[in-house]
Amino acid sequence: MATTKSSALNAAALFTGGAFVGAALYTVARSLVQASIAKTPKSQVKLVEAPPKAPGPDQDEQGLYVAPVESDAASMYDVCGVMGQPYEPRSAIPAVQPQDTHVDLGTDTTLVSDVQDLPNLNKNMLTLSLLVMEMLALEYSGTIFTYESSSTGFGAFCESQHDKRVIPMQTRAGAGQAVVGFVAGQGSSGSAVPNSSSTVTVLTNAAGFLAMGPSLATIPADNTDLVVHVSGINQGMHDDLRVANDYASALSTAAMLSDVGYEVVLSASRQEAIDVAHYAYTRQTKRAFVHIFDGAYAACERSVLSPPSSKVPEPCTYTGPSAPATALVMPHGAMSHRARALLLSLPPHLRGKVGIVSVRRLGSWDAAVLRRAVPTSVQTLRVVEEAFSSTDGALYADVLESVLSGALRGVRAQSLVLAPGQALCPEAWHALLSLAAEQAAPLSLKDVLARAAAVQVPDLMPFSNSHLVTFVGTDAGVSVPTAELLARSLFDASKYVRMLSRYDNYAAGGAVRSDVLMSERPGVDVPMDVLARDGTSHVVVVSEPASLLPGYRVLEALRQDGTLVLNAANWTPEDVQGALCAADKALLASKRAKVVVIDAQGVAQTLLSDSKARGTAADVAPAVLMSSVAAAVPHLGQWVPHTHQAQPVRTDGWSTTSDEVPERQTLSYNGVRANTALAADGGQVVRASWALAAWQLMFREAYGLEEAALRPDLPEKTYNVRVAVNKRLTPLDYDRYLFHMELDTTGTGLRYEVGEALGVHGWNDEHEVSDFVRWCGFHPDELVYVPSVTRPGSFETRTVFQTLQQNLDIFGKPPKSFFEALGKIVESQDEARWLRFISSGEGNSTFKKLSDLETVTYVDVMHMFPTARVTMDWLVKNVEPIKPRHYSIASAQAAVGDSVHLLIVTVDWKTPHGSPRFGQCTRYLSALKPGSMVTVSLKPSVMKLPPLDSQPIIMAGLGTGAAPFRAFLQARALKKSQGIEVGPMYYYFGSRHRSMEYLYGEELEAYLHDGLLTHLGLAFSRDQKKKVYIQHKIIEDGRQLVKFLVPDIDGQEVKDGDKGIFTLCGPVWPVPDIQEALVQAFSEYGWGREKAENKIAELKDDERYVLEVY
Repeated sequence: MATTKSSALNAAALFTGGAFVGAALYTVARSLVQASIAKTPKSQVKLVEAPPKAPGPDQDEQGLYVAPVESDAASMYDVCGVMGQPYEPRSAIPAVQPQDTHVDLGTDTTLVSDVQDLPNLNKNMLTLSLLVMEMLALEYSGTIFTYESSSTGFGAFCESQHDKRVIPMQTRAGAGQAVVGFVAGQGSSGSAVPNSSSTVTVLTNAAGFLAMGPSLATIPADNTDLVVHVSGINQGMHDDLRVANDYASALSTAAMLSDVGYEVVLSASRQEAIDVAHYAYTRQTKRAFVHIFDGAYAACERSVLSPPSSKVPEPCTYTGPSAPATALVMPHGAMSHRARALLLSLPPHLRGKVGIVSVRRLGSWDAAVLRRAVPTSVQTLRVVEEAFSSTDGALYADVLESVLSGALRGVRAQSLVLAPGQALCPEAWHALLSLAAEQAAPLSLKDVLARAAAVQVPDLMPFSNSHLVTFVGTDAGVSVPTAELLARSLFDASKYVRMLSRYDNYAAGGAVRSDVLMSERPGVDVPMDVLARDGTSHVVVVSEPASLLPGYRVLEALRQDGTLVLNAANWTPEDVQGALCAADKALLASKRAKVVVIDAQGVAQTLLSDSKARGTAADVAPAVLMSSVAAAVPHLGQWVPHTHQAQPVRTDGWSTTSDEVPERQTLSYNGVRANTALAADGGQVVRASWALAAWQLMFREAYGLEEAALRPDLPEKTYNVRVAVNKRLTPLDYDRYLFHMELDTTGTGLRYEVGEALGVHGWNDEHEVSDFVRWCGFHPDELVYVPSVTRPGSFETRTVFQTLQQNLDIFGKPPKSFFEALGKIVESQDEARWLRFISSGEGNSTFKKLSDLETVTYVDVMHMFPTARVTMDWLVKNVEPIKPRHYSIASAQAAVGDSVHLLIVTVDWKTPHGSPRFGQCTRYLSALKPGSMVTVSLKPSVMKLPPLDSQPIIMAGLGTGAAPFRAFLQARALKKSQGIEVGPMYYYFGSRHRSMEYLYGEELEAYLHDGLLTHLGLAFSRDQKKKVYIQHKIIEDGRQLVKFLVPDIDGQEVKDGDKGIFTLCGPVWPVPDIQEALVQAFSEYGWGREKAENKIAELKDDERYVLEVY
C-alpha cells in the first residue's frame, strides 16, 4: 500500500510541477511580505498622555524635522533582488548617493519592526510565531534556503539580515535540486550538537513544498541534518484570491517523504509552532525533518508566546467527551484547531457524542498509537482532510490500514474530502459536527453545506473570556499602527492579548481589518477568525470611513450594545449624521450601539504644535486614537491610560428599520500584508522584472489591460497617431515659432467633432532626462511596476527612463507641498531649514519668486538641495504626472478624412538670470519628424458650430486662436459644395505682423473670394504706428454684428436660422475690450449699458456668446 501511495503522490507532485511553467504568475498574484506595525516610541505615547504645554520661545529652532537615514532593512532588495536574482551594484554619483528602486518597506512591516525590536526568546513575548521560527533557524542553521519569501512573508526576516548563510530561491519545476546538491556535497552530518553549523534549513510554502517534493525524496533521511519548515499558506487562484491553508499540497508531499524516512510533524497553534521548530533543531538523533504549520492564521497572529520548548510531540491527541460514538480524525493544523473549538458550539445532547482526533505525526505512528488515542466507545472514525483526490487522501490511507490491521475492532472508517485550500466556515463546522453526532451513515459535503446555511453558531467569546476590538481602515491609515500599539500596551500591562490583521489588497485601494482580543488571563484557545466574525466585536474602530462605509460591510462586525468609533479628518458629530446612510443608522440603532467620532490626526497635530516634542502627526495619531478608544470603553480604560475623549454622536432619533438595502462587499482576506503597489497615498514603485512585462503582454485580462489601451495609466481613451506634416508657418528669422501639424489617424478609430480639442501626451526631453537619471544614480533600463497616479488600480511596467520621460512632470513647476516633502528627506539641517521656511507661510514671497520669476522645476529644486536622497517611489508620490496639453483642432474631419490638424506656437522664455525655459509639450511636438508616433486623446469643447447651417457666425481669433475657426470654415465650405445654403460668416483675426503671422492667409482670401466668408476683419497690431486690435474692427462693424446677434432688435419677427452666434478663441486679456466693443455697438440702437450687458449675459446662457480663452 505504501509503495502504491508513494507512486501516486509522486506522480501528482510531478504533474503539479509541470504547472510551474506559469509559477511566477501564481507568485505575483499573492501578497508580498508579512506586515505588522512598528512599535510606537514610548515618548510619543507619553506625549498623548501628558497635558498640553505652552510652546517655548525656541520651538521653531528645536522643532525642525530631519528625516532619518534609510534603514538597512529597507534596502534588502539591493542585495538579493527579485525572486532571488542578485542585482548589479550601482556606481556612486558624487552629488547624490545612488538609490535603487525597491519595495519600500517603510515602518509598517513586521520585517523592520522586529529587526529593530527582536523578542527575547527566554521569556514571555508578544510577537509572531513566524518571526520566532526564523530566529531559531538563524540561530541553529549553517545554511538557509528561502523560497518565495515575498509572497507569504516566511523567510523575509532571514533575508533582511544580509547573512551569507541565507540563500533566496525561486519556486519552479524541479525546485529543491539546489538543496539536494548542497546536502549531498556538504550538508549531511550525523552530529548531535544542537547548534551545529551543518544544519540545513528550508523555508517554503505549500506550493513550493509540492514542487520540491520529488527532489527531496532523493535525499537519504537518516543522519541528514535537514529541517524543512512548510507554511501551509496559499492564495486561491480560481475564485476570490483569498488566503487559506493548502494542506492538500503540503500533506500529500509530506506523506511521500514520510515513506522514505522523513520525520513529519504538524503544528496547529502559535505556541506549538515554535515548540516544534525548537524541537527540530535540538533533537538528539538527526534525521530529515518536515514541520508543517498554519501559515494563514496562527503564524500571522501576534500574541503572547512562552519561551520555546523541546518537548517531543505526541503522534495523536484526542479532544472531546469521554465516551463518544463517533470521532473525526484529521491532520493536526488549522482544520483540527477550528473543529476542536467548534465542539463548544454544539448543544449538550450532541456534544457528548463526537470527539476530535488530531494526527500530529505522519508515517511514524502505528495502529497501537491510534488505538490509545481513540476512546473505546468509538464505533465510527470519519477522516476529514484536504486532498487532490475526490475520494480519499493520505491520512485516510493510514487510518484505513490501522482499521484493517485489527487494532481497532468493530470500528468503521469513512472519508470526507475537502478540495485543496477549501476552508469551512464556523457554520459548516457546526453542521459537520452535528451531522457526525446524529448519524452513522457516511457524510457528504453537500449535506454539510446545505445544513450550514440554516445554522446560527453561538457566540464563543464567553469561552475565551475575552473582549474584542476591531480596527478597520485603509492600508495607508492608522488602523494597524493603533491596533499594534493597543496590543503592546495591554501586554505591558500584563494582560493576555492576541492580534490578527487581514488585508484586502483589492478593496478601497487596499483595506485592512485588525482584530485585538484581550483578557485578564488566557481562556479557551479559539482561532481568531472564528471569534472575529460579524456581530462579535465589542468595539469597532473605522478609520477613513468616507472611503470604506459606502462600499463595504464594516458595521456588521459590531455586537449588541457595542461601541462604534469613527476616526475621520475634520468630522464632527453633525457630519456623522449626514455621512451615515439610513441603513447604517438602522443597523446601529437595532444594535443599541454607542457612536463617537474623533479626528486623531488633527488632535495629534495640535499636541505637537503645543509641545517641544519631535515627530509628525502621523506618528502620534495612533496613540491619540488608542487613547480615545480606551476612554470610550469602560473595561478597556481600566488597563490603558486615556486622556482624549471622542465626541459622542446622538443616536436617539435613529430608526431601527430601513427600506434601503445598499449593495456592499465584504472585506476579503487576500493578503498577509499591505500590498505596496496599492497602498500609500499616490502609490509606490515596486521593482519589477522583465518577466512581469512579458506576463502583462501575454495575459492582458489577468492584469486588467485593455487591448487598445496604449497608455493604461491614463483615464481617457488614447490613440496612437502618426505625424504626417510638421511645417513651420513663420519665417526662420522671426522670433516666434508657429507651426502647422497634420496627424494621420488611419486605422485608429479616432473620430472628432468640429471645435473639439486634441490632448497631446508629451514627453520630457530625452537628454535632460538622461542627465537627471545619471545625477540620481538610477539605472535607466531597470523595470519598475508603476501604479497610475491618475487612475487608482491601474498599473504599468516601465523602465526608470520611461517613467521619468513619459509619466512624471519632473520639468514642471513644483507646488509648495513638494518643498515640504523634500525637507523630510534631506540630510543637511541647513537645507531642511530653508525648505521648511519656503513651504511655510513666512516663505510665501520666496516661493513666489522661485515659482513665478525663476520658474524653477522639480529638477531645479532637487539640484538646489542635493542632500535629498530621492528614490523612484518617492518621486512617484511627490511629482505630478505629465498631464496632456490640449490644442484646438484646426480641421473638420468631414473635410480632411483620416487626419487631424493642429496650429501651435512654441512656448519659450528666459528667467531673470538668463536661463532658457521651454514649454514641455510644444517643445516635444516641434521636434517630431514625419513618421513619428504620438499618443493623443480627445476633449470636448464649448466651441461648436450652431445647430442650423443658416445661422450667422461671428468668429474672433487671436494668434493660434485661429485654429477652431479654420475647422468652422472647412465644415461650412463642405456644406456649401454640397449645395446646402449656409449663413453669413464674419471672421476677425489678429496677430502682430501680416508678413509674419497671417495664419492660413491664403485659405482665408480664397474663402472670401468664393463668398463663403462674408467679411474678413484683419488687425495686425504692429504693422503701423498706432496699434490696431480686433476690438477696433468689431467696433467698425458693430451695427451689423448686433443685427446678427439680436435680429429682432428692430422689432421684426425672426426665425431660429437668423439668430447668429459670437465665438472667440485666444488669450484672455482682450476679452473685456471686445465685450466693451459690443456694448458700444448696442448703444447705436439706443440701448443703455446695463441692458446691453444683460443681453450679452443672456446670449452666454443660450450658448450664443462663446469664449474659449487661455
